[in-house]
Amino acid sequence: MNRLKAGRFTFSETKSPTFFNLNYYLLEAGWKPARFKWMANFSDANLQFNEEAAQCLEFKHSLAELVSEFCPQIMMPTFLINDQNWPLVLQFLNKAALEQPSPVWILKPSLLNNGQFIKIFSKLSDLERHFSTNRRLGGDHVLQEYINPPHLLRDDRKYSIRMFLVLSNYAGAYLFPRGYFNVSRHPYTPGRFEDLRPHLTNEHLHEEESNVIQIPTDRFEFFALLYPQIQHIIGQLAEALARRYPQAFTSNGLKSFALFGVDFMVDCNSKVWLLEVNHGPCFPIEAEHPLQNYLYSDFWRALLSSFVLPIGLNQDDKRVDYSTFDKVDLHPVR
Repeated sequence: MNRLKAGRFTFSETKSPTFFNLNYYLLEAGWKPARFKWMANFSDANLQFNEEAAQCLEFKHSLAELVSEFCPQIMMPTFLINDQNWPLVLQFLNKAALEQPSPVWILKPSLLNNGQFIKIFSKLSDLERHFSTNRRLGGDHVLQEYINPPHLLRDDRKYSIRMFLVLSNYAGAYLFPRGYFNVSRHPYTPGRFEDLRPHLTNEHLHEEESNVIQIPTDRFEFFALLYPQIQHIIGQLAEALARRYPQAFTSNGLKSFALFGVDFMVDCNSKVWLLEVNHGPCFPIEAEHPLQNYLYSDFWRALLSSFVLPIGLNQDDKRVDYSTFDKVDLHPVR
């Protein structure tokens, strides 16, 4: 980490997990808080990545539309469904079911996280019954083909993979090569969806308990076989975003970047699928968190070394060391 020169920083939203961690590691690097933003070498302004582009990834319906337009092969078939168009979507799915058996479908609210209001339907008639009632959550949802069956770990545990992506308006996209598995605490129950805990790998489905165990990716030897697929998917996604929002990748003087948590699921054939993207994910702030020493401390120090300090010290881009990240190759989308 560059300690040749210390600077000053300020964040207006100190309660954010991202700002909390940046504050901690900047102090560790010898930087000091600035009383005013004009005194700061690095501030929350440097984390203001293009809002439209960030929301396109964050909002599930916008992400589905982006993927559908540019790179549909990276995500399971997904439909935007809401209070107005659901009869048309059901009509299309019922027609498709005449030619081949209907898959299992998972319904997710577009703007909510942590598994809130997620439903799984093994029959289209149950899905139609859901939309026909007034006792449901309205608004935009995504209806996605459920990965069935998924790849399972020992003891029949389902998992998803969380990786960290940095998008910048001056240096492109970089992927941190280590992440973690969200491993379900409950054995997978094929064909049984009354209890969603074995099927969803969100950290907290209920406030009082954790639904998963988080394990670093480097604990699994087979992750090395999955990582090239993850890189390819990220490349296609970043290329699609750059095609839709080219202005997001132009600095116009102020360098900025954003952090994204990208989730993946693996099917029974070891094929990786994009699941969803979270802008400014809820990073842990507790020193005793089990992944602090195995993942997060390295991640934050790498982020400071490659992005935060070079911006704050006005370092020449050609001299920045990005070796702790993997440059995202933007794969041409067809």
